[in-house]
Amino acid sequence: MFYQSRGKWENFILSRIMKKELKGKFPEWCNDFTQGQHTTILQGDLDSLMGCAIESKVKGNKINYFYEFDNLYVADKTDKRKAIGIDLALARGKSFCNHVVKINRNDEVNPQTANINVINNIHSGNYTQKYAMSTALMMWSYYGLPLPKSKEGKMILLAIDSGYLGHYSDNFKRTHNTYLEQLGFTELIDLLNESSREHFNKIHSTYKTKSEIHLNEDGYLYTNLALAEMQGFFDVDLTLPTQQFTLRNQFKSHKASTYNIQSKGQIDNLISFALTRKNEMKYTVA
Repeated sequence: MFYQSRGKWENFILSRIMKKELKGKFPEWCNDFTQGQHTTILQGDLDSLMGCAIESKVKGNKINYFYEFDNLYVADKTDKRKAIGIDLALARGKSFCNHVVKINRNDEVNPQTANINVINNIHSGNYTQKYAMSTALMMWSYYGLPLPKSKEGKMILLAIDSGYLGHYSDNFKRTHNTYLEQLGFTELIDLLNESSREHFNKIHSTYKTKSEIHLNEDGYLYTNLALAEMQGFFDVDLTLPTQQFTLRNQFKSHKASTYNIQSKGQIDNLISFALTRKNEMKYTVA
């Protein structure tokens, strides 16, 4: 399969990295390579920014929204194309997401969510079997993009959303490796075996990978992420949008426990939802 792009990725052939059985369970829209038919929604971390950069590179879908849970901002109000949420657990509409979005096994899910944890029916009852790496790494695999050539670049990719951590847990390492195998990234298992948590702590410190993205009072995005320093490792554009954003919608975000809410059906007007721990959740309502 070919897609239209620019620069050195022009006529790049998407390789089959993600295992066919897993890839075939993603929503059909993910395999539509029509250029620029959507925009994307960025939220405030490197995982979302990297995912937006991948979506822009592969499909020409660029950022037009910024989501802060309580607020949704827009850059171009005249752009009526539907948006794809990136690293965003939307209750409706298209999104790439790595979150656990079910409280119980029978909870309804957004059928347009591209999410390994939805595919594997992960919920609070089997939470420890979840995919615990980044949305960006999942997208990297789905689109068949080659991993960075340098070890440093690979480590940055694993550091996003602390996606390396599961490898260093005796109770989770096997599950973590299984997901990497399904993604087609067995070479990352080798990298993890020869690295330590201290190596990744240095990556975090050097590139500020845990820093957030914010909107200033004038409506412009800013961050302490070392984007310029990371850019050289990747063939995607990691710069922030320079447009001015204005408020489009206001929501109300909440935190709760599964002891109080046992089903998403108990929540009205749901905008986004994710389990943040086995028995804790964060959600936004209109």
